[in-house]
Amino acid sequence: MTDRGLVHDITALRKLIAENPDLPIVVLASDTANTGDFGWMYCENVSFKIGEVLDCDLPFDSEYVFTDRDEFEEALADYLCDVPEAENLIGADFDKFVDDELAEYEPYWKKVIEICASNG
Repeated sequence: MTDRGLVHDITALRKLIAENPDLPIVVLASDTANTGDFGWMYCENVSFKIGEVLDCDLPFDSEYVFTDRDEFEEALADYLCDVPEAENLIGADFDKFVDDELAEYEPYWKKVIEICASNG
């Protein structure tokens, strides 16, 4: 018999928790984490890291969770192109509008311990 690789060494997770005892823990599961055949599925690939998550409701991409600030800025700018307030803004004026909107989201970026899980 061979080991299936379902039990993972969590030394790195223990270290992250010990060094960051006040940080919340989140689990990020990739699109390969569950094939849909079972309610619960074990994952072969598991990793741990310190990251950030944007923890608030958004007027766009409501089912997506942002963990990358640059990706969020790009998505927000794309969304803001279509709002009436930005209709006549170009160049530096539009950039300032985006920066002002980004500032509104700053309190919702939370530093976390991420557990990332996938298969394949």
